Amino acid sequence: MRGRQRNAGLRRWMFRLRNSGGIMKPIVSIFAVITCLSVFAVAVRAQDDDPSIDGKTLSSLIKQLKSENRGFQLRAAKTLSESPTNLHAKIVPQVIPILKSERENDRFVAAQVLGDYGPVARAAVPELLPVLGGTQYERNRAAAAKALGQILKDAEPSDEVEKVTQALIAVFEDKYSDVRREAVTACGMIGPAAKSVLPQLPRRLGDSAIPRNAPWTDQGERELVERAAAWTTGRMGPLAACHMDLLVSMVHGMHAATVSEAISRIGATQDNVVPNLMNMIERGNPWENLPAKEAALATLEVLGPKAARAAPLLDRFLRERSFAFREASGRVNLKILKVMKSIGAAAKPYEPTLKQYTELKDLPHASPAEVAELRKAAQSALDALAGKETTPQKETK
Repeated sequence: MRGRQRNAGLRRWMFRLRNSGGIMKPIVSIFAVITCLSVFAVAVRAQDDDPSIDGKTLSSLIKQLKSENRGFQLRAAKTLSESPTNLHAKIVPQVIPILKSERENDRFVAAQVLGDYGPVARAAVPELLPVLGGTQYERNRAAAAKALGQILKDAEPSDEVEKVTQALIAVFEDKYSDVRREAVTACGMIGPAAKSVLPQLPRRLGDSAIPRNAPWTDQGERELVERAAAWTTGRMGPLAACHMDLLVSMVHGMHAATVSEAISRIGATQDNVVPNLMNMIERGNPWENLPAKEAALATLEVLGPKAARAAPLLDRFLRERSFAFREASGRVNLKILKVMKSIGAAAKPYEPTLKQYTELKDLPHASPAEVAELRKAAQSALDALAGKETTPQKETK
């Protein structure tokens, strides 16, 4: 209102100036320009305060986020989550108060949006903790746990991070598996700064909240928690070496792929790591549990020279074309060649096989492009053995 009154006053003053004589025309023009710039500045300021997102203003989306209509809420949450990143810092302070809403649905969507924003929503951490410890709806606790992990991903150690870690550990015994799973995963998202979780992980690796003789539906829930715990163990890196025996015992189980990845992040801290990975790859028919076998090969590649005792087995796979079946033919054999390269000097006795692959004309079930890639990988392995190229170390986080 005041802005309109001010602009009306300026227009009346300029009208008087125009009628006061020609000498005032330049002054009138200057004031006209100033007025236009003033109006433009007000419009820009309004846009900055209430930006448009996917055709709707931020204020209207925040209002919609608190709607009693569940569909409206979810659409608003999706729009806010997918908003341009340069707007996130402006949106966060308007979403945080919704975490205190009396309506459970409001808190759920607010936690989701803030989690999607990641570290930029760090200011929401103190308000997410009460939602994590809430007692009414388990999905809100799960959403808060997930959001805390997303916001504090790869965080540096601090008192706040430790407080969050302890709050997450406190819900490890929650009777709902989705809460346990998200809390365990969140600790892994945080990473080594959440190292105080390490003593709690063995219980989650065998999710003790659900007995082994439970109904099959509960068994499935337990398995999801166990897989999350294996992943989180790996995210702790070398700090989790204390759990290597337990991980090795799980190499042949249903979480073999996740366990192998965890081992690759921790490192071959024990002599029995590589033999167990070799045994798992060789076990049964080549096509059985193939994703886990591929994960084990990827782990051997990361271990590099420490995987030397696997070289004879891998050479046999290449010579006998053990994995030359269906769509896995090119992909798996390429992984084997990469492991041979990473092993280094210990693979020198198997140069003849590598040379054969540099001249490979075809391979059952492999496309011409895959065969060309295999020839290239074999030559790269030979070059590495001859000292013509250095093998880059894979970064683990």
